[in-house]
Amino acid sequence: MYKRIIPIFLIKGKRLVKGTQFENLVDVGDPLSQAMIYDAQGADEIIVVDIDASREGRMINTGIINEMINRCRLPISAGGGIKSVKDALKCFEAGADKIVVNTSALLNPFLIKEMADEFGSQSVVVSVDVRKNSAGNYDIYAFSGRKRMEQNLKDHISMAIGQGAGEIIVTSIDREGTLSGFDRELYRRLEDITKVPIIASGGAGCYDDLVKLFTETNCDACAVGKMLFLRDYDIVKFKSYLKGKKIPVRDA
Repeated sequence: MYKRIIPIFLIKGKRLVKGTQFENLVDVGDPLSQAMIYDAQGADEIIVVDIDASREGRMINTGIINEMINRCRLPISAGGGIKSVKDALKCFEAGADKIVVNTSALLNPFLIKEMADEFGSQSVVVSVDVRKNSAGNYDIYAFSGRKRMEQNLKDHISMAIGQGAGEIIVTSIDREGTLSGFDRELYRRLEDITKVPIIASGGAGCYDDLVKLFTETNCDACAVGKMLFLRDYDIVKFKSYLKGKKIPVRDA
């Protein structure tokens, strides 16, 4: 099975932003322009998340999704403040291929089943943000990393899969934006419970970080952000390097 390289766009207002551990956000460009670049380079898809939507009690601006769909060929996953089937439908009507739920799945787990029943499991992605605690375990955080939740990580992911989630994104807040490599221990701990594709997010800083992720864990894809936006890397170089290491990826 091909491994996927997925640029992840964090949207604040109508701008693309990037930070470190969900803090100290800086503007890194126009989302549409960047999407067109990565589309041309052969990205497998793009994940677009409105990072303020849940906290502000609204859903992602679907106009951004529609603009990308009209100018790009690659699949788009949309997330941010989606808390009902009606919200999800708006994203699909704007052209999204998948919807991403995070805080809503923690507050209302039955929402996952409702969406999977309505749109199919292949269209529903559950995102989980975690921090490693002093005991060496992982705590789940909601509202863009602002609130620690009581759910157990493995239990929550197992529940999400059981309710119909077709993919799981797991983000290490500790590694996010640090360019220090993926938390491979985190993903190895999930191998016994995950029956759907896992997307690793947080920490990509160089080509070998991706190689280590794909050779030392069962992750199916990785989300990359700051490494693309602020360093001299592109999707073509990613895929060429991975192919050289015998890791199966689609042609750029």
